[in-house]
This record gives sequence, C-alpha cells and structure tokens, in this order.
Amino acid sequence: MSRLMALLGRFLFETNDALRMRKHKYDTSDLSVEADIPYIADGTPEHLLDIYRPKDAPANLPVIVNVHGGGLFASFKEVNTWFNHEWARMGYVVVSVSYRRIPDTTLVHQVEDVMAALRFISEHRVEYHLNLKNCYLTGDSAGALLSLFALSIEASDKLQHIFEIAPCRISFRAAAFISIMLDTNRKGLLYFLADVVCNANDIDKPYLPYILNPSALVNDTKLPPIYLVTSAEDLIQNDTLRFEQVLTDNRVEHRLLNFPKGRQNKLVHVFAVQYPLWEESRVVYTEIHNFFQKY
Repeated sequence: MSRLMALLGRFLFETNDALRMRKHKYDTSDLSVEADIPYIADGTPEHLLDIYRPKDAPANLPVIVNVHGGGLFASFKEVNTWFNHEWARMGYVVVSVSYRRIPDTTLVHQVEDVMAALRFISEHRVEYHLNLKNCYLTGDSAGALLSLFALSIEASDKLQHIFEIAPCRISFRAAAFISIMLDTNRKGLLYFLADVVCNANDIDKPYLPYILNPSALVNDTKLPPIYLVTSAEDLIQNDTLRFEQVLTDNRVEHRLLNFPKGRQNKLVHVFAVQYPLWEESRVVYTEIHNFFQKY
C-alpha cells in the first residue's frame, strides 16, 4: 500500500507541477543551459544534471549546486527550472541535479546519487568551467533534506565510513534550505514515507538511525552557515522551525527567514521556488544572495 501511495503521490505532484509551469513562459534568451549531462553513465534520466549560466558569462562566477524537492518520491531537476533561471540571472553558475526516487529506491541510495553528482562536478570542474572555490548548496523540501545528508557526510570522516560514501572534495561556503522536509516518519498525508525510505536491506546498517532521524546528523559533523526559509502557510513549517532549534543547540551559524501569511499571495510550501517573481520570493533571493556573499 505504501508503494502505491508513493506512486500516486508522484503522479499528483508531477501533474500539478506541469500545469503550473505551462501557465507561464519566461524569456530565457539571456541564459545558456547545458542540459542532461550524465553524472552516472547508465542511460537513466535520474542520473542527469543541467548547468545554467548567463550568456557570455565571465570566468570564475560563483557556483550554486541545487537539489530539487518532490517529497523524495516525485519530480526531476526540471521542476526547479525557474528557480535556476533566477540564480543564473543573479550572476551564478547553477548546477541542477536529478536523483532516483522512492519507492524505486531508498533514501540512502538517493544520498548516494547526490554525492555521486557532487563528485562528478568536482572531477569535471575544469571541463565545465566551474569555480568550486566559491560554491554554495541549495535545496528545497526533500532536496534540502538530501542536501543536509550531503553536507554532513562531506564534512565527517565518521559519516563517510558509516554510509560507505566517498567525499566529493567540495568545500561549500554556505547553504540555503527552503522549507526543509526533515521528518522521514511523517503523519497525515505523507504517512507512507516511513515504510519506503528504507527496506529490509537497511535493517541493522549503521546508517539507519540517521535515515530515521536526520537531525542526528548535525551532532556528528561540522556544517557550514545555513540560511533557512519557511512561512506560516508552509504545510511543513514545523520541520524548519525544529531544524532551526537543532542548529541553535549545536551552535551552527544560521539565519531563519519565516514569513507570516501573505498579503497578496498564499505563501505555500516552497513558494519562492515555484513562483520566483512574487514580491516575497524576491526577498528570499536577495536575502540568500546577501547571506552567501558574506562567506
């Protein structure tokens, strides 16, 4: 039943995103996109990434690596196309990655995918003109959760050993998490996640406690400064608020931008990713940019 619920959720998520993105067309003549670069050469769309940059971009622009959301069970990198456009316009090279989705895989393998993409980026930085000396990580919802795993594993020999995942050798200066999906044992509509984020192969593995309680990662690593975004109308606002407390308790440098109810628009889950031209969304981009520029 949980597998069927995940597949149904995927259909609903992706249908809604397709309808939303068909409503608006933006001029992208000022941008250059290298699409569908395989970071694992197995011929599957889950193992592709895109690179966005301003046309005629100067060398050594800062880099943002972006991990899309979708509840862990839905969507590809294309769902964050508008988000990536905006960052490219703000003077960044954006690398946007896809990854396998549950229930076709489990959370630990999604983390492996993201880390594989990061290793590819690191190994091919000269070929794709990526300035990894000035690099940041962004993720929304489930993408923020996967980004948390990636940052944590990258900075911890202990976690690399536990997860049996090699580091990528990228030193992220800072990160931004929009509406992080922190809880993998959810109630309500996403109750089925607890049954599909892991399976029998994960039982008794040393990484399982982190899969079931991702907040525990923060105790065993050293995270860079993190910018958090949520809103009163975010259906999982409490995840961000709890994570902010975890960062505070572990003395991780961070900042929280928590919007009240919107005046003109409903500030829904990951609104700044889905609707980048809203007034509140522009605040998000500006604030994260200013935060990144400090590091």
